[in-house]
Amino acid sequence: MRPTLYLCLMLMPCLPLLLGCHAVRHGGISLGSQRMALLHWKATLASPPLQMSSWQEKTSPCNWTGIMCMAVRHGRRMPWVVTNISLPDAGIRGQLGELNFSALPFLTHIDLHNNNLHGALPASISSLTALSVLVLHHNQLIGKIPYEIGSLESLRLLELSFNRLTGHIPPSLGNLTMLTDLLINQNMVSGLVPEEIGRLVNLHTLQLSNSTLSGMIPKTLGNLTRLNILYLFGNQLSGPIPQELGRLVRLKVLGLNSNDFSGPIPIFIANLTKMNQLFLYDNQITGSIPPELGSLTMLNQLVLHENQISGTIPPELGNLTMLDTFTLFTNQISGLIPIELGTLMNLRESREDL
Repeated sequence: MRPTLYLCLMLMPCLPLLLGCHAVRHGGISLGSQRMALLHWKATLASPPLQMSSWQEKTSPCNWTGIMCMAVRHGRRMPWVVTNISLPDAGIRGQLGELNFSALPFLTHIDLHNNNLHGALPASISSLTALSVLVLHHNQLIGKIPYEIGSLESLRLLELSFNRLTGHIPPSLGNLTMLTDLLINQNMVSGLVPEEIGRLVNLHTLQLSNSTLSGMIPKTLGNLTRLNILYLFGNQLSGPIPQELGRLVRLKVLGLNSNDFSGPIPIFIANLTKMNQLFLYDNQITGSIPPELGSLTMLNQLVLHENQISGTIPPELGNLTMLDTFTLFTNQISGLIPIELGTLMNLRESREDL
């Protein structure tokens, strides 16, 4: 099940109570004013797509394509409010900054991925204090991730991958302690990985790959003990892999490849017994392959090529009976290929180049 769908189903029972609180705070916001804010945004778009043809002034937004509403309690009344904008793959060309978020205070879900949104991610989006899902990947967004986004404390999913965002990842993201999925892949963000990310203890997925992040992995990432996926590949990160990552015992995928990490493969990785995929290739890793890696019996991909790894291949790797990919080329490996590797019946790709 995709993260967006899973989160929607999980949050549905909580929405009436959450939105009821917002109705008290924003009692003056009517469905009519929400309709006008959406129509104004449509008017600013270049050639509004066919999916928005139902967006008309004389109809309720609750009947529009891509819009969902919910009734919320406000005193003795149960007015309907707009809670969801979902128009992925719609060919929308325009700017989010033209949408008056303050007129849409009940929004919990925005999914506009794979469109042609350009311009900046507006700081005004921080007014959406009920927002739990923000999915904007595969657009043309530019500029910095606004510091103000750290005030969206109800946010569970933040997906900004495949845009043209620049600047540093704001430390204020550490305030989003409800987040389960944080994805900022394939942008042009730079600077350090904020140590405040270590406060996001509910994270299951952290993906900050293919940008120009530098410095060391903050030790605080060891606090993310619910993490299943950690992608930091394709950056300019350096230094040793911190021992604190050994606390991530639920980790299934660790992608640290294509950086400048140095030092040996840390033995603590053997503690991560749920690991399926370990990508350390294209770094400056030295030393030998720890025999302890043979305890990662769930591993199906072990990718270590293009480093400075030396010594022999430990026969304990023959215990990795699930392994289907194992690469070691462009290292300084010596000796014979252990006969134990011959028992790895699932192995489809193996390149040692001894």
